[in-house]
Amino acid sequence: MIYSGGCFCSEIRYQLDLVSPDEARTSLCHCKNCKRFFGSAFGLTAKVPKNNFTVTKGKTKVHVSDNNGSRLFREFCETCGSGILEYGEQAAPHSRYIAVGTLDEPGALPPKGEFFCKYRETWLPEFPGVFHKQEIQN
Repeated sequence: MIYSGGCFCSEIRYQLDLVSPDEARTSLCHCKNCKRFFGSAFGLTAKVPKNNFTVTKGKTKVHVSDNNGSRLFREFCETCGSGILEYGEQAAPHSRYIAVGTLDEPGALPPKGEFFCKYRETWLPEFPGVFHKQEIQN
């Protein structure tokens, strides 16, 4: 199945080539880092195999930051600022975390879980029917 997406201004376009939606692990993250990057109460990403993601138009800009002692790479559109994907230093050879809101049909990859739930905003209810991890151990 091919899933297409891109940035707000359409300078960046990409495709995900997945056998099925189950190949993606879509999850919400309540950590401070994701909240800042997504400008929201949580980040929403779909973990996919690196080789299943292809930029079909444009070139992303890469930002590297510290993520509690390891490097975190985030790629975005330099023109409009839309975040496209992220990956940690340790997962970099294997996985990409696609910003679900950049998919043309974001509802096609529904969440399977929540991470860093101990940082969930008090006004935000727990998402039902998915796994919940209070934190992640490195």
